[in-house]
Amino acid sequence: MKVLLTGATGYIGSAVTEHLAAAGHQVVALTRGAEPQPGRTWYAQRVGDTADPASLADAVTPEIEAVIHLAPPSGDEDVDTAVIEALAAPLRGTGRPFVYTSGVWVLGATGDAQEVGEEAPTDPIGIVGYRPRIEQRVLAEVAEGVRAVVVRPGIVYGRGGGIPAILVDRARGRGVPEYYGEEGVRWPTVHVDDLAELFVAAVERAEAGTVWHGVGEAAVPVRDLARAAGRAAGVLAAPHAVPVEQAAEVFGPLFADALALDQSVSGAAARTVLGWRPERPGAVEELVSGSYRPVEVFGAPDSPEADAEVAAIRRLVAEVEHARQNELVDRFLSLFRRQDPVWTTGHGKRLSGFDEIAAYTQKVLPGASAESTAVYDVERVLFLRPDVAAVNVRQQPVRPDGTRIAVRPEGRPCYLLVKEDGAWRIGAAQNTLVAD
Repeated sequence: MKVLLTGATGYIGSAVTEHLAAAGHQVVALTRGAEPQPGRTWYAQRVGDTADPASLADAVTPEIEAVIHLAPPSGDEDVDTAVIEALAAPLRGTGRPFVYTSGVWVLGATGDAQEVGEEAPTDPIGIVGYRPRIEQRVLAEVAEGVRAVVVRPGIVYGRGGGIPAILVDRARGRGVPEYYGEEGVRWPTVHVDDLAELFVAAVERAEAGTVWHGVGEAAVPVRDLARAAGRAAGVLAAPHAVPVEQAAEVFGPLFADALALDQSVSGAAARTVLGWRPERPGAVEELVSGSYRPVEVFGAPDSPEADAEVAAIRRLVAEVEHARQNELVDRFLSLFRRQDPVWTTGHGKRLSGFDEIAAYTQKVLPGASAESTAVYDVERVLFLRPDVAAVNVRQQPVRPDGTRIAVRPEGRPCYLLVKEDGAWRIGAAQNTLVAD
């Protein structure tokens, strides 16, 4: 299909563009100006501004087979209603899809209800006060022969962007991770690439008049997100709760209320009916060891395949951390290759062969995390060959609650990883303490 996409240059729109193109669709991007934008996988580009509904009069031409409206709302209900009219009117009587982007904030606080679905009544917070009426305006187009659909994303993360990036920037700037409102606040979340795949599914096969929650994780504790954001910023400290009134001084009262909104929202319907499969790492994992903490990479071409290998290496190092912190001997040993691995510990003990490493681990790992443990962050990856990589890791000692132990030295492990049977394994490891 030729799909007209508003908001094509934005955070979500860029991902939706890529996934539509990968699914064989042709993206016609609606942009404010006609300046070419190299590197975009657009089929064509049209000029229009959703802040000026009159400029959209010629946007939906007869060859446009679907419209996805991703551009953010203007803040003026009359303007946004006029935009819907301009984009939907040319589709009337055609049965072609019109997909509108709303958001889970229209549900308001979900209270004691767990994983509320699309059938739940709306109770919008101030920042999206009129959005349910826009949803209904879109869905009313079904009676006019338009396959109108509404998608409500959760808090979008991934690719280093979205609201979680604010948490990272605040932690880096203030030296302490922070969250807003009560300690028990939860956010429904969705990875931007998973969300993009939902938009593809919606434009291809969602029935007219349907509403879909784009939620990968129903209720992620924001305190956990704040701690992970601190980790991404290199700040190992306990998260700090910021009262909504204080947050309003920074973000404004409407956005502050949104950041403090407690919700538990289900995305199960899209999985069941549309076959949607959100499979990217969860929000906490993505903050800790994903796109919010860049890694220097050498010896690999700039390509999605290389990105996938770096992600796999980061997951391996995250497994090292998890196994060490939770004293999981068998899981830790499973990360080594069986054939002749070698390991020099931070105290200079040299271990040769899997059996020697196993015996040492079984002796020292149980009980090792009672008073302290460590976090492991990949800093550099050098691909010596496509299946061999040298990895520099920063190892920081922390208390069981995750706060940094300032009096303990850091470590600088270097792992030589080997890819065997499709999985990376540790072939050699050198742990080095950092001297003052």
